[in-house]
Amino acid sequence: MNPTLLKAISVLLWIWFVVSSLILTPVILLLWAITIPFDKRRYLLHRLSCFWGAQYIWINPLWRLSIEGRKKIDEHKPFILICNHQSLVDIVVIYSLFRHFKWTSKAENFRMPFVGWVLALNRSIRIYRSSREAFGQFRRQAMRELHKGSPIMVFPEGTRSRNGEPGPFKEGAFRLAHEAKTGIHPMVLDGSSDAIPKSGWSLKGKVNIRLKVLDFVPYEHFQHWSVKETAEFFRNIIINELSILRDQQTP
Repeated sequence: MNPTLLKAISVLLWIWFVVSSLILTPVILLLWAITIPFDKRRYLLHRLSCFWGAQYIWINPLWRLSIEGRKKIDEHKPFILICNHQSLVDIVVIYSLFRHFKWTSKAENFRMPFVGWVLALNRSIRIYRSSREAFGQFRRQAMRELHKGSPIMVFPEGTRSRNGEPGPFKEGAFRLAHEAKTGIHPMVLDGSSDAIPKSGWSLKGKVNIRLKVLDFVPYEHFQHWSVKETAEFFRNIIINELSILRDQQTP
């Protein structure tokens, strides 16, 4: 694609991000105020937030998203939802599931305009990476939401991949699953690393993004494993499924 046209589309998309955020953030705040007395899980607020995120996929002529297995997610039960992490675009891709969950995000992101405000209003989970009590703080927040029946969404790599391949999995999500005695629902995502570079703002061109929801794994399946063994098991599942997705894309 012509580089000038690509930059023009990129600029328009970022302008739309600001404009749409200015429009929708007050609506999100109003819905929060109206529903807070009776919607303890912030279910309705999260649905509107999903629309806010998904519409960036819908309006972008360069991004094509396909989702497989969306209905496998039982949004009315508590569990840990995990996915590999390739790009900033993953956020709006997973919002496009239109399924209830609580994001986990580093505490610094909550100070960002618009994005941070929406995270806070939805009572997302803050991760304090520099704190000695990081896991304890994460655990207290996550347990509170799990007890209310909300799934918890975690990128177990902890950061975006630089080359599209899954990096090592941190153990926090799997330690939480063991302590909460809850199952884990893995997903695999591919293509988003070609949408926006990790360092930069300009779109890279036309991309096909795929998100596949895998089968739920109940706690009983891994209850006798160590946290490290559990993390490695799910990492291998995602690596294998990622390979299958890519083989399906090969002509």
